[in-house]
This record gives sequence, structure tokens and C-alpha cells, in this order.
Amino acid sequence: MIRRTILIISLLISTNLLICQEPVEKQLEAVKEILQQGEYDSAISVLYGMADEFKENTDVIGKIYIRLGTAHCIGNSIDAGLKYYKLAFELGQEQANNSLISKALLGLGAAYHSLDSLDKALHYYSLSIPLLEIEGDTSNLSGVYSNLGLIQSGKAMINDAYSSFKKALFNQAKSKDSIFMMETFFNLGMALSKSGLHEKALVYLDSSRYISHLTNSTEGLSRATRQMAIEYYYLDNFRASSSYFFSYDSIGHDLFHQSDKEKILELETKFKTAEIERDNAFKQAEIAQNKRQLLLLSLFALFLTITAIAIYLFLTQRRKRLKIASEKQIQGLLQEQEMKTAYALLEGQDRERKRIAAELHDNLGSILVTLNMYADALQDRKPEEMKGLAEKIGETAKLANDETRKISHSLDSGLIKHFGLEATIKQLTEAVSSARNLIFHLSIQLEDTLGSEFSLEIYRIIQELINNTLKHSKATKVHLELTHVSGSLNLIFEDNGIGFNKDEIMRGMGLKNIENRVQKLDGELTIDSSPGKGSTFIIEIAQL
Repeated sequence: MIRRTILIISLLISTNLLICQEPVEKQLEAVKEILQQGEYDSAISVLYGMADEFKENTDVIGKIYIRLGTAHCIGNSIDAGLKYYKLAFELGQEQANNSLISKALLGLGAAYHSLDSLDKALHYYSLSIPLLEIEGDTSNLSGVYSNLGLIQSGKAMINDAYSSFKKALFNQAKSKDSIFMMETFFNLGMALSKSGLHEKALVYLDSSRYISHLTNSTEGLSRATRQMAIEYYYLDNFRASSSYFFSYDSIGHDLFHQSDKEKILELETKFKTAEIERDNAFKQAEIAQNKRQLLLLSLFALFLTITAIAIYLFLTQRRKRLKIASEKQIQGLLQEQEMKTAYALLEGQDRERKRIAAELHDNLGSILVTLNMYADALQDRKPEEMKGLAEKIGETAKLANDETRKISHSLDSGLIKHFGLEATIKQLTEAVSSARNLIFHLSIQLEDTLGSEFSLEIYRIIQELINNTLKHSKATKVHLELTHVSGSLNLIFEDNGIGFNKDEIMRGMGLKNIENRVQKLDGELTIDSSPGKGSTFIIEIAQL
């Protein structure tokens, strides 16, 4: 992981060089492409030729030195890379060129980092920070703070590492770098795990997992899911650990890593013991002809049951943790912010828990009963009758899977907690735009920070509006304006779809949900729509 981060920093240095004369810029871009293809010797040869050609041009030679340092370091010639970074640093001092100095310091830190000379790496990274802040270089700042966090966590400097990772996340959020945010959340979770803070580690690992899902990063999703399973194992929560190991396995990665064999073996033993006890009567009735089929059905039913129980336990345990946290003295700015968020969400989570419990009992529970009845019926049926029953079992299992996915989706509000309402709305609209032919024009002005529960209600209203647009309007463009000024909030949602007749249309669940949420916030909903002229929804909430 450290080596990978250092190479990223080196590439950042390469790609953030100041724009020079067009012929030199084209040559440097060509060198970058050669480096990306792994032909380090060829790239270095070209750069040596450029260094000889432009040796009298002090504005260009510094950029070439930086590129030479990067090329040597990526090609594992670290000593040569250090030489050119130092030349660039000296030239930057002569010219009083802060940009060149900051990139040389950053390169020196990355080079010593790859050599495991951690004290020197810390020294040069720290020197580069003030210059990068002056330049407003948020991209390289996020990389420096991330590398500092890795070094500090390796030295068991958990408080310093925590601070560095948080600063990296701040700069990554400013530059909207989702991939680096995913990596930083994961590294922060691993640092907390090494210090025995497994519950706090789960918070940041879950954020990494969520961003991996949004960015379609299969590798990041697999890694975060697997580590969350291990964290739950350390907390003796074997059910949650089993659930996450199942999710990890479904992504298509091998669970049995050498360092975790003993933990996974123990977990599998507990799981299989429970499985044998549950399915003992069923296995005794199996016949040779359908043994494999019945066993697979039994495992699938058990998996659905464990998933449903895990969802219910997750909601219950989370509510208990928030109640316990309210009785303790909160230390530090981060813990204080987390508690404020917990209090704001507590009432909404309680209502959501009751709703999810009802859905588990009424919907998923009845589906699982039906599935078990079909499975029992297989034991007494003739071979020619089994095909029809198997088809019914498949259809029922699909219903159970869809219901589980629906319930799981309703639980997801983690992005609001970490990034606030504005960032969450932007993530939602970007995800919809990439998946569907729908363009969003956003205008968001929030004068003050809104409470977590209130933000979640507004987010759910916007979700319902977008869902209605996707399902019914056939729109290609949406204008969304959200304004919060002087304690009043106004939301305007306008699409260019086919519209509808307000007096004739039957109000479905989507519009009812919107009306109920607006009414709960003491707000007013106005709908303006007619066939062929699109639809406009105006929501006004006065004096929050």
C-alpha cells in the first residue's frame, strides 16, 4: 500500500508541472505516456536528451529534473531519483520558485518513503505542506497528508495519523477526488484497527465501502467488505461477520488469505455447526437423486434468514450505542460532532427501525415461510413433479432477494453524515446522470448547516421526486434549486417531461410520500403541471 501511494505521489508531481513552451510541453507529455507504458529506460533516455538541449533554459530544466526524478523512482533507481529531486530543489531556491521547490520537496519525501527512511520522509513532506497550501494545490496536499498518515500509523502515532488522514479527506473533498477518498477512508480504518479501536474503524471502512460502490470500484468494495468482516470478528459479532464474509465472497474474491486462515476457520466452524443443527431433520429425508439440490436450497434459505436477522440486529445495536453515548462526557471536536448527529438522527432511526421490522415480519417473513413449504414438498414428490416445484422455489427466492435488497437500500444514509446535504445531493444526481439519460442543473445555496434529521428528510423528498421523474415523466432535463436563507428553506424541482393533469391523476405512493414528509416538516407543497408542459414541484418550509 505504501509503495502504491508513493508512486501516485510521483505521478502527481509529473502531471502537475507548470505549462511551458508548447514544444517542451509536448515532449514532456510524450515522456509521461512512455512512463505509463512501463518503458522507464526509454523515458529516461529522452529526458537526458532534453536536459542537454535545454541546459541553459532555467525555466525548463527544473521541470525536466522533476520528471527525471520521477522516472528513476518509478523504475526503482531511487538514488538517481534523489539526485534529480535535489537538483530541482537547489534550482528552485536560486530562482525563488515556490512551485518548483514544493514539487522537489514532495519528490524527496516520496523517494525516502519508498526507501523506508521514514524520518527523512516525514521531514520533507512537512516542508512541502506550507508551500502547497500557498499554491492552493489541494491534489498534492491530499497526497502528502495521506502519506503522512501512513507513516504515523506505522509508528503507532495514532493521534497524529488520525489528524493527517482527516486533512487528506478535507483536501480530497475540495478536489472531488472520490478514488483517493476511498483509499484514505480505508487507510484510516486500518490505522484505528491496529490500535484496537474496532468500532471506530468500522465507521471509516463503511465509508470506503460506500464510495467504492458509488465509483464501481470492485477492488475497493471487496477489500473494505473483507476488512469489515474481520472487524466484526474482533468484536465477537459472528453474525455480522458472517454476513460481510458472504458479501465479500459474492464479489468473486478468495476469502482464504494466509494471515486470516485461523480466524476464518473458527468462523466457518461456528457457522457450519449452526447449519447442521438447523438442517438435521431435512438432511435425514434427503434422497440420493436430489441431495445436492436440497442442500443448496437449505443453504440459500439460511443465508436469507441470517441477512434478515443481521439487518434487525444492526438497527437495534446502533440505537443502543447512541443511547449509551448520550450518557458519557464527549471529548474532542470529532466526538462532539458525531454525538450531535446521533441525537438528530435518533428519532428518525427509531421510526425507521419499526418500519423495517414490520417489513421483515410481513413481507420477507411470509416469503421465507412459502419457500420452506416448497422445500418440504420436494421430499415427497416424484421426479417428474420436481421441475415445477423447483421453478416455484426459484421465483419465491427471487422475491425474497428483491425484498432484502429493498430493505437494505432504505438503510443507506451514511453519506449525509460524512459530507452533508449538498455533497449527498450532488453524488445522487451524478450517479443518476451516469446511469440514465437525465441531465441535472443544480443551484444549491445553504446559509447555515442543517440538522442531520432535517437534511435526511429533504434528501428523501428529492429521492422521491427523482424516482417519479424516472418512472413517469420521460424527461431529459431537471432543474433543482435548493435555498436556505434566514431560517427558511425553498426547494424547486422542475422537469421537461410529459407532465400530467393534477385533477385527473391518481396520486400514487411517491406523491403521497412527498406530501407526508413535507407535512411532517410543517411545509407547503405546490404542484404545477399540465400535459406536454413538464412538471414543477415547489416546497416552502418557513422558520426552521
